Amino acid sequence: MDRPVRISGLIRIAENVRRELAAPIAAQRRERLREHVRENLDVVRGILRANNAGPERLPAPSRRAYRFLADLDWTALPAAPQEEAAPAKPPTMLAWRGLGGLIDRAIGRLGTELSAPEIAAQRDIISRTSRQIELTLARTATPPDRLTAATREQRGWLAFFSRPENLSAYVQARQRAGQILDRAAAGSRHFPPPLALEFRPMKGIFKLRATRGGPVLSMPTPMIAFDEPAFVILARLVFARAPDAKRQAIELMTGTGYQAVRAELESLGGIVEQTRGAVHDLSASFNRVNAAYFAGQMPRPRLTWNRTFTGRKFGHYDWILDTVMVSRTLDSAGLPEFVVDFLVFHELLHKFHGVHWVNGRGYAHTAEFYASERKFAQYAQAEAMLKQLARAI
Repeated sequence: MDRPVRISGLIRIAENVRRELAAPIAAQRRERLREHVRENLDVVRGILRANNAGPERLPAPSRRAYRFLADLDWTALPAAPQEEAAPAKPPTMLAWRGLGGLIDRAIGRLGTELSAPEIAAQRDIISRTSRQIELTLARTATPPDRLTAATREQRGWLAFFSRPENLSAYVQARQRAGQILDRAAAGSRHFPPPLALEFRPMKGIFKLRATRGGPVLSMPTPMIAFDEPAFVILARLVFARAPDAKRQAIELMTGTGYQAVRAELESLGGIVEQTRGAVHDLSASFNRVNAAYFAGQMPRPRLTWNRTFTGRKFGHYDWILDTVMVSRTLDSAGLPEFVVDFLVFHELLHKFHGVHWVNGRGYAHTAEFYASERKFAQYAQAEAMLKQLARAI
């Protein structure tokens, strides 16, 4: 099997271009951006040719970014009529003083072996703080877009772990990881076991540091979804620097379990609505779907594109926050708007039908749900295109 061709920076370029094209831009700036994209695509194609490879040899996230850039229809993008004036001063962003320190202390305690009463005490602190934040935001009617990105992450972390089952998952993940990582650290001169393990809001795969109390290994919060084999891979990356371990760790982080936790943390922190994509507009999509299938009576949820180009899972509806999130992978000139409409329709059906509970277990995709979904005018075509897209990425 041919090895993937890895090209650093491709995803970042696509993300930057996507953000800039989410609003009309002046014609001169659009042409400069178009030239920037063309130059970078030429570089990527040159690297692929040198490796006797096509775009299919790129890792999935890079392949999605490449296709986004290559499929852009520059003639169809909205342009501002002239160079825009300097933007107005942005509103003051809000943050909770001391919140980061409180979370650091809770994470520090949870990173060590705790008794059941000690775990309960930490849960009480987390829950009380989360409730106080939510009451304050409700009383002041503060929307998520007025919170700093760090504060939204902290809010999401507290709300997520205020639920007993999630804090139990944290403790169990720390125990699973501790057994594996301590064995891997045995013999390490700079980071001898036992390690204090943290699952916290952070970027990157891990951070290992020495402290007066001993070595501390920090991991992104969604890694609580990792099982023993996944932590074995992480241990090989942290302590053995195994050449294939980083790729395997990244693949695990793009997997279903990790991404499900990440999406819930983001939802609980507060999603900032952004309906305009580089190509498609979720607000326009909602209006079409609402008029055609809900007689214009569907209350509008929060609509947003997710942060990155994802694969296979193209949408999500959050009942708690009444939010429809759509994958940026669908924001492509090569994808007809009716496919985006179908995905929005699918997520709105979750809002319309709710969850059917049987013996304490919730079911969202019921026979009634699927019957409603098949009423979409281009159901078969949209389903086929989404399946083809999922196979391609």
